[in-house]
Amino acid sequence: MIYIIACASSFLSGLGIGGGSIFILFSMLFKLLDLNEARAYNLLLFISVGIIVSVKNFKNIKKEKKKYLKSILFLVIGAIIGSFSSTYISEKITKILFYFFLLFIGLYEIIVSLKNIKMDKNNTMKGES
Repeated sequence: MIYIIACASSFLSGLGIGGGSIFILFSMLFKLLDLNEARAYNLLLFISVGIIVSVKNFKNIKKEKKKYLKSILFLVIGAIIGSFSSTYISEKITKILFYFFLLFIGLYEIIVSLKNIKMDKNNTMKGES
């Protein structure tokens, strides 16, 4: 089961759809890993998927390659800060933060979807397609 979850979440990460959150959620939901193990595996998945997708996308970027390379520096800095701060934050607080993060993402997606449905409906009523 863990391999199926890892494959599915890596696939979603490759698409840019937050597969890491799904990996942590499902591995904890099915009681396959505890939170710290799930976070560690998620980071391994994220790094491997991130490298592959970054190399592929870098080849496709026509403009702003400097901006892309600079963003990698800030991603690395953020990852280092996050990994060091995770040693000081308890697992209980991390779980709560993770659940609030998922709740926020879910609410955001619902709001954006409703706005898009409303825009599509308005465009259809105006005769646009």
